[in-house]
Amino acid sequence: MSDVEPTKPVYLESVAREGSDTPERVVLYERVGKKVYVRAVDPCDDDQEPERVRIDDGDELIVMEHLSHITHHLTLEGDDGYLLPQRIVETSREPGMVVARTLRHGEVDDGRRVHVRPGDKIEVHPTLEIDAVDEFESQGVLGYAPISPVLWTWLKIAPQLTDDRPRYLLSAARRLDLAQTLFMRVEELRQSDPEGAPAVRRALFELVGATELAVVSLSRAIDMCTKAGTDIGVTTAVPSDITTRATAVIAIRNAYEHIEDRALGKVWGKPDPNALTIFDHVSIAVDGVIRYGVHQLDLGTDVPETISAIRQFLKTAASEALPPPDSPTTTTYVDA
Repeated sequence: MSDVEPTKPVYLESVAREGSDTPERVVLYERVGKKVYVRAVDPCDDDQEPERVRIDDGDELIVMEHLSHITHHLTLEGDDGYLLPQRIVETSREPGMVVARTLRHGEVDDGRRVHVRPGDKIEVHPTLEIDAVDEFESQGVLGYAPISPVLWTWLKIAPQLTDDRPRYLLSAARRLDLAQTLFMRVEELRQSDPEGAPAVRRALFELVGATELAVVSLSRAIDMCTKAGTDIGVTTAVPSDITTRATAVIAIRNAYEHIEDRALGKVWGKPDPNALTIFDHVSIAVDGVIRYGVHQLDLGTDVPETISAIRQFLKTAASEALPPPDSPTTTTYVDA
């Protein structure tokens, strides 16, 4: 009889990857002869305690890599061209090949990752929706999130026949974002309580100036939305929250842009009884309403509802240029 005692098996619960001091819990993926493949525990596995992995004498332990995202870039290297990440999940696999797809916007994410062996090729079928871009660009933003970065990222990914549509939509988006910024400043000044007459006067004149420029920017955004069908072939219908307020916004905008005429009590160079009503600054400061003749714009309702409608319209108009669906990209994972 042999005096050599058989080697006792080792039971593995976790591994520490090279370059990391934090162990990861692992589970058995499969055994192929003496090769033992283990994968990291996924978040969706947390509801059950994983079994320890048995390692016998002579076994070769292979730790699989886990992939959770792909990222979109404009450049092959560096951070300057980074656009956004997307979660990926496995759809199928065969020897040497793993096929994955990106999660759709709003799809439940249970934390499942794609696990690959050294040398495996990974084929990813990405799809992208503009709402996913918006969600990413809006992270950490309270309230209104600027729409310009959303459209810029989307239009960098979407195929374009000409440069007209990106230039047009981004120009409208910048007008809208500026209008929002200025209206926020108007509200800050309305809610402020400066001490002393000089400070009050400074706040009031800044409030009036910000209101003038905010209305001009908002009106330009409205103009570009209502003309988008004719100018760049957008088929998205302009919502009523924009069209029903367009007349008032444009009338007030004209009064502000031609303030030298209104200061003389004139419209188009002729005396007009409504001309001087644009100087009712008390209505803005106290009531939060911009008035000009029969037109008015409520800062608490009309403005945010119109801005929200324009923002959504620009997103929808931009989404008419769709990224190519289900266009796979393939890479190879090599054990480091």
